[in-house]
Amino acid sequence: MKTTQLSIRNVIVLLSVVVAGIAFSGCSKKHGSSNTAAVNLVNACAGTSTGIYTKVNSNYTGPGNMAYCATSGYQSVPAGSADNVNFYLSDGTPLSSGTPTFSANGNYSIFVGGIITGPSFVVVSDDLAAPSSGKAKVRFVNLSSDNFNESFYVGVGTAALDSNIGYTVATPFHEITATTGIQVLIQDPANITYYQQIASQPLAAGKIYTIMLTGTSAATTGASVLKLTVINNN
Repeated sequence: MKTTQLSIRNVIVLLSVVVAGIAFSGCSKKHGSSNTAAVNLVNACAGTSTGIYTKVNSNYTGPGNMAYCATSGYQSVPAGSADNVNFYLSDGTPLSSGTPTFSANGNYSIFVGGIITGPSFVVVSDDLAAPSSGKAKVRFVNLSSDNFNESFYVGVGTAALDSNIGYTVATPFHEITATTGIQVLIQDPANITYYQQIASQPLAAGKIYTIMLTGTSAATTGASVLKLTVINNN
C-alpha cells in the first residue's frame, strides 16, 4: 500500500513538471512571435513633390505617392537582423536605401533627406515613452543639405534646447510644458538670414513631436524652399 501511494505521488509530480514545461514553452513561443519593431518612414527629400514609395524587405510596401514631408506612420517589421529599407521615386528609380538592424520592440524613424540629386538616409531611434504630466516632448532633425549648424529654440527669449545641429543630425527629445501655441525657431548663428520659424505651434500634453528642417536656401520659390514641418509621433 505504501508503494502505491509513492507511485501516485510520483505521477502527480511528473504531471506537474510536464504541465509547467508546456506552459513555459507556450510563453517562449508567444515572446518569439512578437519579435518585431515599429518603423516610421519619412519623405524629407526636396524635389520629390510628385511622391515616392517605400519598401522594407517584403514586409511593408508603401503607396507610390508618399508626398514630400509626409510619413508612412509606424509599420511593423522584423527585428534582430538587417532589413533592406528602400526609397524609390514614383517611376521606380532608386532614391536612397540602407540596411539598419532593428531591436525587438524598438521604435524608429527613417528619413530620406537632402535633395533629389543628393539624398541622405537617416535612421533615428524614437523614445516614445510618455512625457510627464502636463508636458509634451519635442526634438529637431536637420535634413537640409545646406550644411547649416542650427540652434533649436522653443519659446521667445528662451535658451537653445540644442545647438550646432548639422545635416542629418537629430536631437534627443526634450520635455516642454504643454501649450496651445509657442514659437519654434531654428537658426544658424553664422547664417542668420536663413532662419526658419513656426510662429505658434501647439504642443499638447502627452504628445510627442519631431520638427524637421527640409529644403534648400538655393530655392527661393516652390516646394523645395527651406521650411519646418511638424510630425506627430504618437
